[in-house]
Amino acid sequence: MSGLSQLGMTDVASRSRATGAWKLAGLVALGLVILVIIRNYLFVQAGMLQPNFEVIHAAYDFNLWWLPWAITVIAVIFMGLGVTWRALRRSLFSISLLYLFIAVDIFALRHYITNVEPEHLVVKQVRLETPKLDRPVRILHITDIQAGNVGDYQRAVFEQIKALNPDLILNTGDFLQVVPPATFDEEWDKLFALIKEVNPRYGTYAVYGDTEMELYRFKPDTLKPLVMLLSKTANVPIGERSISLHGLSLTASKSEEWAIREINQWLEESTASDFRILLGHAPDYSLAVGDMPIDLCLAGHTHGGQVRLPWFGPLVFDSAVPKEWARGFRRIGIPYLNVSAGAGSNRYKGLPPMRFNCPTEMTLIELVPIRPIR
Repeated sequence: MSGLSQLGMTDVASRSRATGAWKLAGLVALGLVILVIIRNYLFVQAGMLQPNFEVIHAAYDFNLWWLPWAITVIAVIFMGLGVTWRALRRSLFSISLLYLFIAVDIFALRHYITNVEPEHLVVKQVRLETPKLDRPVRILHITDIQAGNVGDYQRAVFEQIKALNPDLILNTGDFLQVVPPATFDEEWDKLFALIKEVNPRYGTYAVYGDTEMELYRFKPDTLKPLVMLLSKTANVPIGERSISLHGLSLTASKSEEWAIREINQWLEESTASDFRILLGHAPDYSLAVGDMPIDLCLAGHTHGGQVRLPWFGPLVFDSAVPKEWARGFRRIGIPYLNVSAGAGSNRYKGLPPMRFNCPTEMTLIELVPIRPIR
């Protein structure tokens, strides 16, 4: 047999073995894809989208920690085969680098979701004209700070509030969601100090959320200048006009029936010339107020979903409102509604902060007076 023929046969054999290596890599990849699909299907079946936050935590760990480590191990195995199998070294090294690239990408995604976007605070601005006021008022709507522990990010949030210099701050709940070993008392002292530093000229008002049950034990005087509105109304004089605030209880914010009882009483006690703002932690109450003479409704709770897929929106937002209402400013009949995606992230039982396509936010709402048309 000629040397040329021998070289040709060797080349064909090498190409055949290289093709086999790539086929093996493809089968491993297919197995991983099937595993990911099945595992995430089981997470959904276990209640991930209901939402069950313990299952969400397990899904986070699987997809963004164990999966990339498994892919890294596969990359190392192919690298080891390349070291020992000289004839296929180039193909096996290429396969190893490809798997390593995928693993690094997933680790980078984990870092972005956990450490970058949750601390990328966006200030949304809204301008609303009204004949009910005789001077402009800058209202900052903040919600769901939900700090596991108060640190640099929370201090940066309040520095941003100082820079915005609002006239009135309205907070729709969930101040803290402490992650051990931090304790509520320690973290509340830190957060309350920040709240006192930014108290604006027309005050700071808030409602209770899901995560600050410990706050109920504080007497109102000990929380000043923060005013908690628990099924209560506050009148804020603005020049010769006024803003009437009503804060729903947590239960009422999540129930149309309970909300209507509170709202009707508030409307009877306030006057039509007041600029009426209704605060509730959850936005569910807004489903009942479309035809009521309320000017502005504020809510949080949904976090905007925290994870929003392009063209689909939030996977989970834990509310009965339409998916489109889970975040943003809109008109819902007579009132306007602002549902903020929140300045923090859910930390239930140590859940890491997670955000994707849904950065943390505050909303600056500027009320501008206009003359009524006669």
